[in-house]
Order: sequence, then structure tokens, then C-alpha cells
Amino acid sequence: MFINIVYFVCVALISYVVGTVNFSKIVAWRMRRKDITKVGSKNPGTMNMLRSFGFGLALMAFMGEVLKSGLLCLIFKLIFPQFGDAVYFFSGLFIVIGYNFPIWSKFKGGKGVACIVGIFFFSSLWYVALGWFLILAVAFIYIDYAFVMSFLYIGGMSIGYTIYVWLAHVPYAWIITTIIWLLVVMTVIKHRGNIQRLANGTEKKIGFKNKLKQFFCHKKGEIIIDEELVSNQAPEGEIVVDEHMKKQETEENQKEVVADDEKIENPVNEEEQKTEDAEN
Repeated sequence: MFINIVYFVCVALISYVVGTVNFSKIVAWRMRRKDITKVGSKNPGTMNMLRSFGFGLALMAFMGEVLKSGLLCLIFKLIFPQFGDAVYFFSGLFIVIGYNFPIWSKFKGGKGVACIVGIFFFSSLWYVALGWFLILAVAFIYIDYAFVMSFLYIGGMSIGYTIYVWLAHVPYAWIITTIIWLLVVMTVIKHRGNIQRLANGTEKKIGFKNKLKQFFCHKKGEIIIDEELVSNQAPEGEIVVDEHMKKQETEENQKEVVADDEKIENPVNEEEQKTEDAEN
């Protein structure tokens, strides 16, 4: 009994520390030299990455969180097979807690959706998780409210997994069910601002369809200005124009035009100048 408690404490601590690793921060800084906590909504999560830096970098951050969360849960399940899905979701719970409330960032983190998606992707119902994700990815183009899609995904998978563990008589079903619905509650709490804005009619759409078009359809060398006017090279071959650089170029062009106008208004007769020089 005591040794099992030690195992779960170790799982909790490792999962929390790994959960604090935020790929949105890493990708934003490495690719654009920008602090994601100072850009857009200032939330270090996938949706802010999508709004501020486009589909490509958002996908990189999303995949990082999915792989980090799912693989760590799976590793613990393989290390402690006697606990099965119980230790799997226990690890997942603390990964999400670490992501949402990282001690290194004064407990200000993301909303944990990408982590939860990763947990379901590597679970026993991975095929259901993947299929449901693809369906909602298509629906996202038309609904275009990110948190609504998050609720649909996490809520749908939570209901499905709860039914599965009880019908299949999975060991520790009550622990698994409790953890899964704790994740749902945590998701709702983290999105309470979005819920309130949607009720007030002020929640902004993502523009997911346009983001996809921008990523897949733009020509090489085409100028793309993202919402935050971030200056740097993007991995998708984007050229992002910085507003400060645009203003500087405009001012330089204006100075050149003024200089040309002055030359035209005050022409110098070269022959007269030569004659005058000879007389002197």
C-alpha cells in the first residue's frame, strides 16, 4: 500500500513538471522571437498561436502538447501495468494541472485543451478520439468558435470513455471516471471568460477557414501580414511585414521625392556655371 502511494506521488510530480513545459511559448520564441504571453490575448495556448501567428506555428505547438501529454501517460501505463488506465489518466490530470497552473510562471498558464486531446489520442479509445477530432476539425470551419469546439471534443470523449469503462468493466472505473470529469470541470473553469463573452455577443471568431487558406494557398514570396504584425521568417515560407519597417520605408521614400522636387524647382545651368567660374 505504501509503495503504491510513493509510485503515484512520483507520477504526479513528474507529470506536473512535464506539464509546465509550454510549446506555444517555445515555438513563438524560437520561430518569431516573440513572447506569446505579450501577444494577442496573451494566453500561452494553441488558439492564441493560431490568431497571432497562423496555422503553421499553431499546429507545431498543438502537436508538441499532444505528443508530450499522450506519450508520458502511455509511458506510465507501461511502467505500472497493474494500474492500467487509472495511472494513465492520473498522469494526464497532473499534466493538465501543470500546463494550466505552472509554478514557474506564477501559476498563469494555458487552458489545457491540447493536453487533453493528447491524453485521449493515446488512450484505449484512440481510434474514437481521432475520428471525433477529424469530424470536429471539419465542423470548426463553419462553427468557428474555438472554445465551443473544445467543449464538444472533451465533452463527447468524456461521455464516450465513461460509458466504455463501465460497460467493459475496466479496473478502477470509478477513479478513471472521476479524473475524466475533473478535466471537464477544469476546462469549463478555464473558459468561463469565453462563455460570458459568447453570452454577451462579444466573443470573437477565429477565422479558421481563412487561416487554412492562408497557409495552404498562398504563393511563395507572397506578402502575408498576421494579426500582430510579427517580424520574422516563418517556416511556411511566409514573408511577414513589420509595421515599423513599413513606416520607415514610407518616410524614406517621401524624403527622396522632396529632394527630387527641390532639384526640379531650382535647376542649375551648367554652361552658366562654367562661364561664371572662368570669369572668376
